[in-house]
Amino acid sequence: MTDFDAKNLPVEATTELTEQKFQQLNLQEIGLQASDFNEVIAARKELADLSHNSVAEYGKNIATKTSTYTDELLNLVQNKDLDATGQKLNQVVQVAQQLNTNSILNKSKSSGFFGGLLSKFKGAKQSFDQHFNSTKEQIDSLVKEIETSQNGLKARVNTLDKMFAGVQDEYKQLGVYIAAGKLKEQDIQQEIAALTAQEQDQATTQKVYDLNHLANNLEKRISDLQILQQSAMQTLPMIRIIQSNNLMLVDKFYAIKNITLPAWKNQISLAISLQEQKNSVQLANSIDDATNDLLKRNADLLHQNSVDTAKANQRSVIDIETLEHVQNTLIKTVNDVIQIQKEGVQKREEATTRIRALQNNLNHLVIESSTSGSNPSS
Repeated sequence: MTDFDAKNLPVEATTELTEQKFQQLNLQEIGLQASDFNEVIAARKELADLSHNSVAEYGKNIATKTSTYTDELLNLVQNKDLDATGQKLNQVVQVAQQLNTNSILNKSKSSGFFGGLLSKFKGAKQSFDQHFNSTKEQIDSLVKEIETSQNGLKARVNTLDKMFAGVQDEYKQLGVYIAAGKLKEQDIQQEIAALTAQEQDQATTQKVYDLNHLANNLEKRISDLQILQQSAMQTLPMIRIIQSNNLMLVDKFYAIKNITLPAWKNQISLAISLQEQKNSVQLANSIDDATNDLLKRNADLLHQNSVDTAKANQRSVIDIETLEHVQNTLIKTVNDVIQIQKEGVQKREEATTRIRALQNNLNHLVIESSTSGSNPSS
């Protein structure tokens, strides 16, 4: 389709009539006021040479800027600085939670007497000091990292302010182009109506057709601009929400740095003092208990030694029981010896008798043998 020449374009309405039409638009809906009329007239000049190309390019620069702002906003939303800062704050909490005064100062149990008690508290204090210093260094390091992140967040708040102002201006400019497009669309519809009322020939019919086609394209372009304007309007509260989140996080960090962390250090110092005080009381009680036990053991030992000494002093050199035992043993020994001797005598007597009997038997046998030898056999 060929573009229209200037002579084929709708007749421009007078400024007064155009302004009247402008005021009849729903200006509040598109974010405009009556004082924006001159800007609308300037924007409408982009459609002075009405063609398909001019309609397609209408408001393109505004749309490009809106898309750029949207991309920047998405980058901010997806940016990991907020997550990184939150993680660092959690690390501060975790490091502080590792500092447990009870587990450090009560870590070793009493072994031995006074030396063990004193070394226990001295060692525990040194261990706690080392652990506390290490924890403090970790917290200070994390705080410096968070401060860097917070400075970036504060700088980004200023960037968001500029973006907000730019989107606001973008929103208004889109409204200007929408209003100018609607006024131009009304002019085209008036021209179509005027041509339709004329006697129709091929040229007139073709012109009406072309104007209708342009009017449809312009209406579609205006609708696109309205969608972009709605998107811009939605972008504004998103920017404020991100700003608010950044500022709340910055404020929260300031509170942690200037209130929470000093309070931690104060409470840790108090905890150390109270724990040392408790351990000192325990040490004093342990010493008192050990002293009382020592006195009791010495008193018991003194009593036992005194009783044993008195008993030993009152004891005879030789107990009567021992003498009785010796006496009874001697008597028994003598009696046993006499009995054994008697039994020996008796056994010897019996042996003598038996020996004599054996001799007699032997002598008798010899005699008989001799007698038999002296008598020859007959």
